[in-house]
Formats: sequence, C-alpha cells, structure tokens
Amino acid sequence: MRRTLLALLLGLFVLPGLARAQYLGPTEPAPPPPPVQEDAAPPEPRPTPALQGALPVAQEAVPEWSVRRIRIWGTLGATFAYGQSAFSLGAGVGYFVYGGLLPSLDMSVAFGSSPTVFMLKPGLDWFLPVPGRIVPFVGGYYAHWFVSGGYLPQDAWGVRGGFSFAQVGPATLLLGVAYERVFTNCTGTCGYWVPQVAAGFAL
Repeated sequence: MRRTLLALLLGLFVLPGLARAQYLGPTEPAPPPPPVQEDAAPPEPRPTPALQGALPVAQEAVPEWSVRRIRIWGTLGATFAYGQSAFSLGAGVGYFVYGGLLPSLDMSVAFGSSPTVFMLKPGLDWFLPVPGRIVPFVGGYYAHWFVSGGYLPQDAWGVRGGFSFAQVGPATLLLGVAYERVFTNCTGTCGYWVPQVAAGFAL
C-alpha cells in the first residue's frame, strides 16, 4: 500500500517537473548592458553664406611703418649754398627695416642761384608707431654738396621732423622741416631751417 501511494505521488509531482525542465532546456545568460556612450561633440556651425551683392568685410589697414617694404619718393624744398638760397628738387629711396626705422638716401639738385649744387644725403628716419592716419616722424642725416663753378664742396649735418599723412593706395604725402648746419668750407650763413615736401609710394 505504501509503495503504491509513493508511486502515485512521484507521478503527480516529480515527473511533470522533470519533463518541464527538459522541455525548457538550459537557461541562457542575460545579454550584457549596452556600453555607455560619451557625449558627442556638438556639430561645428556652418558659416553663413554671404548675401548676393553684399560688400566684403572690411579689413584693418596695416600701417606702412609696421612692415618691411621699399619706399620711393620725390622731394621739393629749399636749400642754402654759400650764403645764397635756392629751390631744390630731388628723389630718394628708403627701406623700412624694423619698428618704423627707415634708412634712406636722397639725391637732389639746387637751382635758382649760382653756383649749381648737387646734393647726396644719407639719413635715418623714425616713424612713431601711433594709431591714426597722421604719423609723426623724426630723423637725422648727413649731406655732401658737389658745387660747380670752382667752389669748394661743403658738408653738413641735419635733423628733421614732420608728419606723414594718410595713404591713398600705395601713395604717401610727407610735410616737414629740417635744420642744417654746414661744417666744412662755410661762407656766410652756416645754419638754417628749410621746409621739406615729399610725395612717394611704397612697393
């Protein structure tokens, strides 16, 4: 009797559980969680297309004294030779090297009096690094005068200053004044002030 009861209990509870376990098969492991993604960088903004017919954006003008470049000019002024005043015409060339420094070489001829004077004038000018369209400058030079008519040549030193005005394209205008002092073969007036006007352009 006991064996019969045990067989009935085994058939009712144990065997169905085993059959269900075989039917379901082994339990598969749970899939791993998705990897955490880092915050993606925001997309770069696209430049706004220029409107048709719009003017280009204005760029700041680069001062002439801040870059290395050649400068060529013509001059109009006055000079004195052997105590006589004369008008002078000339030309010069310079090269901006650093910080507004301009080594230069001027050549000119003076006429309107006797004798005729040819002048060779190496010098050094400094254009002050100030903002704006009017730039002051100061400088100094040595002058050698070749004189016709049997006169002895003369030598002089000079200092000058003035203003360089706004550029029109590559062109410039310079107004100034110079003081010259003759120290060889001086006759008559040996020290004097002379005006200077120069117009030129930069390459």
